[in-house]
Amino acid sequence: MSARSILTCGLTALGLAADALLAPSPAAGQAGDAFALRDRAAAHVCLVTAENALGVPLAYASGFLFGEGKFAVTDLSSLAQPGVTQAGLRFRDGRTAVAKQFGMADPSIGLVVAQLDKPPPGGGGLSFSTADLSGGPLEATVVGWKWGQELDLTVGRITQPMPTANLAQMLGLDAPKAPPALLNIEGVVPDEATGAPVLDRGGAVLGVLLKVAGLNRPLVVPSALLRQALLASDRQLKPLSQLPKPYWPVATQPLPGKPVAPADFANAIRTIKFRSRCGKCDGKGVIKVDKIVGSTTIGGITKKIVRQEEVTCPNCRGEGVLLPEGFYAQYVRMAEYGTWMSLAGDVEPKARDAAFSNALDLLRAIGKVGRRYRDDLIKEAREELGKPAAESATGPKGVVVFAEVREAVDGPDGPYLIFSPHLSRTLLASKADRLTSTGEAQGGKPRPGQWIVLAGAAIGPVSLGDHKPVFVQPFAWADGPDLGGPRRPPPGPAAGPSTPATPTTPTPSTTPKPGSPSFFGL
Repeated sequence: MSARSILTCGLTALGLAADALLAPSPAAGQAGDAFALRDRAAAHVCLVTAENALGVPLAYASGFLFGEGKFAVTDLSSLAQPGVTQAGLRFRDGRTAVAKQFGMADPSIGLVVAQLDKPPPGGGGLSFSTADLSGGPLEATVVGWKWGQELDLTVGRITQPMPTANLAQMLGLDAPKAPPALLNIEGVVPDEATGAPVLDRGGAVLGVLLKVAGLNRPLVVPSALLRQALLASDRQLKPLSQLPKPYWPVATQPLPGKPVAPADFANAIRTIKFRSRCGKCDGKGVIKVDKIVGSTTIGGITKKIVRQEEVTCPNCRGEGVLLPEGFYAQYVRMAEYGTWMSLAGDVEPKARDAAFSNALDLLRAIGKVGRRYRDDLIKEAREELGKPAAESATGPKGVVVFAEVREAVDGPDGPYLIFSPHLSRTLLASKADRLTSTGEAQGGKPRPGQWIVLAGAAIGPVSLGDHKPVFVQPFAWADGPDLGGPRRPPPGPAAGPSTPATPTTPTPSTTPKPGSPSFFGL
């Protein structure tokens, strides 16, 4: 039996048409430029969102339909994360689809083929290229979703293969049992998310982009290896929850947006500290003034006796810090950067630990700050949380809030904690096990009735029991002051700028004393 016949039998069992899959690419002269190539491929290249049982996005990848368009190829690491139950597919023209089962998953090449519950209108997918990849560099175009936000492209050249045994040795891993060879992309580092198709000049798939964490260059899984994996599959559909563990550590996209570097987070922390410091007293809470304490007469000339004394700074009223108007945006940025670093698979452990430690110190300081700064921060956070969805930025948004733990509730994938931000009508929720690893206490988590300072990224509304909170992916939390009093504003207009002024809240006993370093230690 010929290779085409064998492949036809194997793919038919998965509902795929081999003739469409193996269709030769058009002649190079018919292709046009790279942008035209991207636009032609746009109907088949999708943003893939790995979602848990609540519909919360856990990772973003690129993917593409192939054959008759009933299956999509995408990154295994993104869909194999704990808690993923389905993949949401979105195309540039707004079409969507959902996949809950897979027909093939191969850890050695890091790819999964997911079945669409209902293929989107338009039909069909990309074909695999028949080009010879052994004859030296070959021009190729990566078409995928850049930073999980827009369909983009990168033009480069595919070069010599890299045996996966060598790659495993570089990463300190055991070599795969049947080591194939992956390909390199020369001279470029694509911004497109892993799982993007790499196309020849005719628009057929030469391979699939694989961004291995810890490697300074992207790799390409040749389409021949994907075909072999399809042939070797057991031809049985399984739920995504049964995906095998990926072999390669892949740089997954945990949140949409440009990847964050450790320096970005360090600058965000530094900005908060230095721009909060009162300029009049330089963060000390006191200033020196000249005070006349008497006079003296020498040779008939009377002179005043002046002595310098320390008095409470009238600008910050002794707190050493001031919250500039609109400054909450800096806290939002810090929380977004930190959440990214805590979730991304390609961040060095030392950098991740340093970011968490610095954020925890900052949150502890905020929990002890003077009443004026704290109340201003609460007011800005409340106004941001109270904005209608249409006024809020799309996608995950950083939050830093003083909140009381309301209760623990059971979710479809484990326990959650519900939080009530001070004086806000918006409830927040986080997975309990994430709070265990991101908080003040070693191995502990906040308890109902406890006040905390929480930083993280608000992903979107979910339904948990009788509540409809906003899900927050936490970055860090610390013990906060017990603010007591009303947990919510009185009935009236929706929370936001029109909400009545924040009532006075008690000053914690840990408020810095005048003359001592500010709560940032500056």
